[in-house]
Amino acid sequence: MPDRLLLRATLMLAGFLAVVIPCRALGGRVVDVGTGLGIGEVAVTLNLPANAPGPDTVTVFTDAHGRYAFPMLSGPPSPGSTLTTYKLGYRVPADAADAGAADTDATLFLAAASDIAAQVPASAWLGAMPAGDARNIVVTSCASCHQVPSPRMRDFAAQIEAVRGGPDGDAKALAAWRKVVRHEAWRAMVKYMRTRHYAIFPDESAMNLDAVDWPTALNPDYNFFTARQGELVAQFLAEHFPRTTATLPSDGYAYGAPLGVTPTTVIREYAFPPTALVRELVPAPGSPYLWGADVQRSLLVRLDPVSGDMHWYPVSFEGSTGPHTIAPDDAGKLWVSMVDNGQFGRFDPDTERWALWTLRPSNLPPSASLATAALVHDMSIDERGHVARDRQGRIWLTLVGSNQLGTIVPDTGEVAFHAVSRRAGLSAINHLIYSTVLSPDGRCAWYSQVNGDVGCLDTASATLAKTIEFPAGSGPRRMTRDDTGHLWVALFGSGQITRIDMQQGERTATYDLPDRAAAPYAVVWDDTRGVLWVVTANADAIYRFDPAHGDFTVVPLPRRMAYLRQLGIDHASGRLIGTYANYPVGSGPAYAVVIDVGDR
Repeated sequence: MPDRLLLRATLMLAGFLAVVIPCRALGGRVVDVGTGLGIGEVAVTLNLPANAPGPDTVTVFTDAHGRYAFPMLSGPPSPGSTLTTYKLGYRVPADAADAGAADTDATLFLAAASDIAAQVPASAWLGAMPAGDARNIVVTSCASCHQVPSPRMRDFAAQIEAVRGGPDGDAKALAAWRKVVRHEAWRAMVKYMRTRHYAIFPDESAMNLDAVDWPTALNPDYNFFTARQGELVAQFLAEHFPRTTATLPSDGYAYGAPLGVTPTTVIREYAFPPTALVRELVPAPGSPYLWGADVQRSLLVRLDPVSGDMHWYPVSFEGSTGPHTIAPDDAGKLWVSMVDNGQFGRFDPDTERWALWTLRPSNLPPSASLATAALVHDMSIDERGHVARDRQGRIWLTLVGSNQLGTIVPDTGEVAFHAVSRRAGLSAINHLIYSTVLSPDGRCAWYSQVNGDVGCLDTASATLAKTIEFPAGSGPRRMTRDDTGHLWVALFGSGQITRIDMQQGERTATYDLPDRAAAPYAVVWDDTRGVLWVVTANADAIYRFDPAHGDFTVVPLPRRMAYLRQLGIDHASGRLIGTYANYPVGSGPAYAVVIDVGDR
């Protein structure tokens, strides 16, 4: 038996337990230290050394009796491997681990926690603030890049509360002074965050703060939220941000729905380089690899999920490109939109060669200002998340900088640009046009605007055929279609998903997420299971939604700040594939994540 002292807890932080484990320990049990009973649905993570083959972490969940077992790896866990364990509402006691008699088990102990502040996602703190349009606008304005409130936001709020001074001895005057301090501090932060819009561009981009003057950097018409929205954000945070986030009682947050995990659920994580910002990762038909877009370094990544090896491909373009959105087609080619220099590309995994097209509307003047970038964003997809073409063979794309839809005929290179709906008081870029989905018959190109509408252009005439308005702050973001003629939309700000009848052009149902502060970024249709997957920016979780019954379950992710922007589905294995992608680079974890749901 290994040295039992070696198996004692070596790290107790944020509700997680880390122990040094025997090299052959691929299973064990998690026990309540008070009752001696096993605890179900505990996440147990095997953390492997950096030089080990395969994933960097493997997470499984305990059964009803507290038993857990890791799937067979390519070999025994390497020396130096550790275990971490997590369950909301539990803490690590002093005597946290022991070894099984067979030298292959690790028994871990947990105890009920009275304070869960260090365990909860960002949505727990946002959800404690008053619900409504103002909170929704905070999400649509602030959470497009990072979680709200992120740890840095919480630290900033604590610094505001630590400010001393003001009219001592006069409680009313002091309260009024503190209100002014909070408002001015958050207004200053909103101004700073306007300048951080330039962080969306890759290294070496001409679009950077050195290339524009300060008034231009602060101009609300040149970024993703208006002057009015910015002031609403500052006021809301000044008035409602918790005065402290140091403690939270055990009943202060709950998932709001049953966990959707089983003892055979397996989550694997693969660490990207700290300088990378891989926004999305997808499988491709016929390829054993996973493919991702690194917007920060203008690279494409090929990940081998078995070995963990990564190969990086530059874009064949003289200048920065910023690969942003990636989707396969039915033939296994990869289509990539790029936020810099108006590029759209196709990468052939077999030949490792690029084909590139430029989409730059003529109404954008040459300048280094953010408002003069085309920002080629999302491309038209079908219900499987594959690139889709209309009846004329065109791919449709959203152009954030000009609030337009673009089209390209790859066979001829023909490019065109098409007007969409506009709202009074918003500049082109303020609309933040985002996702596009083709109807099954190819006659309608649906689009979403985070600060506007969901609409449809008739693909034959390129004229506006349908418009569905949403209240301010709803935040229609990434969309999908199912196999019954419905369009599904993630409402990023209001924490909902909504269903649209594509034939009638009408909303037919809206469903509240279990956590309305989760900031759902995308919905993805799973045609094999007949369910929707909802990925979130703010909840460190993925939701599974059964549209036949209106039920949600929750898949908790094994890492805080697990900001997800899209989800790929391997339709052969049923695996879910994504990345954690916080802006700016280095502000949060950077991992690929592959999930065996455990329902097959």
